Amino acid sequence: MTLLLSLRPFLARYLPVLMAGIYVAFVGGTATVSLAGSTYFRAMPLDVGARVEFGVCIALSVVITLSNFMVLYGRSKWVWALVVYFIVCLLTALPTIQFSPNKFIYAESLFWPLLGLLILNSRRHREMRGKFLELRYRRKRIREILRRRQRKFSD
Repeated sequence: MTLLLSLRPFLARYLPVLMAGIYVAFVGGTATVSLAGSTYFRAMPLDVGARVEFGVCIALSVVITLSNFMVLYGRSKWVWALVVYFIVCLLTALPTIQFSPNKFIYAESLFWPLLGLLILNSRRHREMRGKFLELRYRRKRIREILRRRQRKFSD
């Protein structure tokens, strides 16, 4: 049986950009949630605010995980969910300057989503999405061939 792709060069080329995108998404989301919690929801009691922030972080984690799994499965259109995620992080963080937030957290919540958009637009990430799409089509063709063989032998 021949391999569809040699694994070691594939991982060496595309794993760093994949992991960087995931890391940037998680850090950018938590920085934005932290900034929003300390500015927009300043008057909210601490225990309620912590529960809300925790729930938002869990929801964002689900979006990041689902989107990346779908991209890995070869559904490259799901990258748009990550683009929307990063844009929402930016649009949530930008207006908080009027509350005079911590400058480091503010800069962080602007830097990570911008870096995430840059990573998603990089040539290597686009190549990776193309390779995963190609693998998806190969798997689909293999399944069709196996179904035809199974029907042929069962008749």
